[in-house]
Amino acid sequence: MRWWGARDGWLTRARRDGAYQRFVDRTDDVMLGLSVVFVVVLVWPVLDQGLSASAREWFHWADVTIWVIFVVEYTTRFVLAPERARFVRDHLPDLVVVLIPPLRGLRIVAVLPRLLGLVSMVGRLSRQSLAVRTGTYTAILAIGVLFAGAVTVYGAERDHPDANIRTFPDAVWWAMTTMTTVGYGDRFPVTAQGRAMAAVLMLAGIAILGIVTASIAAWFIGQFTAVASAVEEEVDRDVEILSAVRELSQRLERLESRLDDVVGRVDDTRHAEKGRTGTEPALTRDDLGI
Repeated sequence: MRWWGARDGWLTRARRDGAYQRFVDRTDDVMLGLSVVFVVVLVWPVLDQGLSASAREWFHWADVTIWVIFVVEYTTRFVLAPERARFVRDHLPDLVVVLIPPLRGLRIVAVLPRLLGLVSMVGRLSRQSLAVRTGTYTAILAIGVLFAGAVTVYGAERDHPDANIRTFPDAVWWAMTTMTTVGYGDRFPVTAQGRAMAAVLMLAGIAILGIVTASIAAWFIGQFTAVASAVEEEVDRDVEILSAVRELSQRLERLESRLDDVVGRVDDTRHAEKGRTGTEPALTRDDLGI
């Protein structure tokens, strides 16, 4: 009990001191590089039918080694995470990589979010707009999911006696028709793994289509908002000009009224002087109120 209490106290202090974030900062670039290698290790043996037995053995143990590293990294982050339930929800692709090593295609799909981190870093360095980065992420995600589906189905179907997907181009064509929910039916999987990948592709296609639609809608809304803002600025300027003109008009009216009063007083003064002297006096600055 004392040992567990001390361990729990150590974990509590580590979480409070930000051990999770420090671990992520130190391992993020390494895991990104391993993700790239992981995709190569998964895909190469499927596409290259001419690999020797020793090369396939090497790829197999590289696959196992990287998978073990992912397991250790995920477990460490899970232990150090301040909120474990939230960590699991936010890192479901990493959990897929850890829990289903036999489904190679799903592991490729699951590792794509890590690879998008490289795109995100490049986008930030190039100072691209959010709309451009979103479009880039969506395009890369779509291509990655399509490629992963094609590789998975090709690997699962090519040796099955009843399969009709026996070449990689056929697998790519099937993945495209499935992901876009067209489904011509000329190519279809017959194995359980191929059908599982088909389900993933259909769901991913719908999700990506939703992202594309939302991005296009957001772009149009942004354009309309920019136009509306410009029109609003023009209206505000016109209102300011009209206000200034109205103020000038009011000042002119006051000046005219004052001038009428001055002229009236001058006329009265001149008529009074003319009545006393019989002559009309000359106008002075005081008479005009200047």
